[in-house]
Amino acid sequence: MFQQMFRQILTSVFILFTVSTAWCQSTYTENTLRLDEGAKPANAELDDFGWLVGRWIGQGLGGDCEEVFLPPWRDTMFGTFRYVRDDKLVFSEFFSFVKSDGGLVLKLRHFHPDMTGWEERLDTVNFPLIRVQKNAAYFGGLTYRRDGDELKVWVAMRRGEEIGEADFTFKLAPLIGQEK
Repeated sequence: MFQQMFRQILTSVFILFTVSTAWCQSTYTENTLRLDEGAKPANAELDDFGWLVGRWIGQGLGGDCEEVFLPPWRDTMFGTFRYVRDDKLVFSEFFSFVKSDGGLVLKLRHFHPDMTGWEERLDTVNFPLIRVQKNAAYFGGLTYRRDGDELKVWVAMRRGEEIGEADFTFKLAPLIGQEK
């Protein structure tokens, strides 16, 4: 009797969680989600993103890209991105996974090749966490999905009145100096 009641409670909690999660997210682009207005970002442990750690080299936006995720350390996780076209750095990014009472948010800043920022001095571009699964993370307007040594990334981007999607395909690469 106790086991049956326990199963019913667990089933109810699962259904409630599934329904409440579905209410706080909408499809933004084909491969990204949007956190609905008034909804809070999801919470997660930084170790839930360990599958991203490493140096990733690939293509996107018509050029070559590199994304590096440092491992979580002392309740922080950082990374960098750089975009090169015609063998010249076009822009770079510095980002951090930031935990707060309101949930987890990926915050980033863009930089020109001379390291001047795109955003105002104290501003960041924020991607609130919607959900994280094994080898996949869905932030508002940004999705990461890993399959073996391949990482697919989709970013919702506004061009005028239209919302489009930039996609990136990366391969796991050794750190410079650690090639075999």
